Amino acid sequence: MRYVAGLRIVLFGLLISLQSAHLSAAITAAEEIRPLITTAELAVGMNRFAFGLLKANRLLENADVTLRLYTMDGSEAILAAEFKIPYQSVRQIKEETSVHRHADGTQHLHGEESAVRGLYLAQLSLPRAGDWGVELLVSQANGPVETVRFAVTVLEAPATPAIGSAAPRSRNLIARDVKDLRDIDTSPKPDARLHQVRIADAIAQGKPQLIVFATPQFCTSRMCGPVVDIARTLLPTYGKRVAFIHQEIWQDFAAKKMFATVEEWRLDTEPWVFVVDGQGIIRAKFEGLATAGEIESALQQILTGGTARRQ
Repeated sequence: MRYVAGLRIVLFGLLISLQSAHLSAAITAAEEIRPLITTAELAVGMNRFAFGLLKANRLLENADVTLRLYTMDGSEAILAAEFKIPYQSVRQIKEETSVHRHADGTQHLHGEESAVRGLYLAQLSLPRAGDWGVELLVSQANGPVETVRFAVTVLEAPATPAIGSAAPRSRNLIARDVKDLRDIDTSPKPDARLHQVRIADAIAQGKPQLIVFATPQFCTSRMCGPVVDIARTLLPTYGKRVAFIHQEIWQDFAAKKMFATVEEWRLDTEPWVFVVDGQGIIRAKFEGLATAGEIESALQQILTGGTARRQ
């Protein structure tokens, strides 16, 4: 994941009372909990806010998490909401061992031991643009409560295509346009079923779409997760009614040249999943790691004539 100014993570401890200072002093930097935010874009309205938690280089699963949301008035923080945040498991997928390359040239190994198995997911109502404070209270197995604080910046409107807007009529490259599928898909085993339809053609045909923007080989976050594989698990159930499309991010990773379709959708982070109805209207979108349940719920909404909930 690469990250734009839509999300600004800073120390929030200077903005509100440091009630847990004694705890921070007792924990070394390596042992402190660190949030891995997968939602770079927050805009006025209802927002899907997803994150992981890292401690001692391990992702925390099923922790007890309370989120406190603060409005900022100068240097004063005012509590606006407080609620429990559930841990959501992604569909279990056997992830093959693979090396992921990062934008800074570093690499890390993905496999069973490092696989992302889930995330913490909240729906935040943000009625105004500007800076907001977030405080996470985290405990594990009846252990001590640890506190994490940071600030986020909320935009007046999303930079990416908005829910309820028309999807860009992109003419993405598909399997028959290339000699080698790896030219348009960096997955360890590219799946031709995800490269059969152009976005513009599916809209013209009145066919709903599930569009995944992701670069499996060049993910740049610990939380990038197997989003393409998660979407692929839905193919047997929905493949005949929905066009499944995977759009690779990098046409040339070394030169940092994106595919034209990515630029048309104004995406400065990845991965993204968009659910588009038969009229070509975006009905749901998910930034970062998304669970199979979230995506499937959005698909069911558009296939039954409902409107997918804003993400």
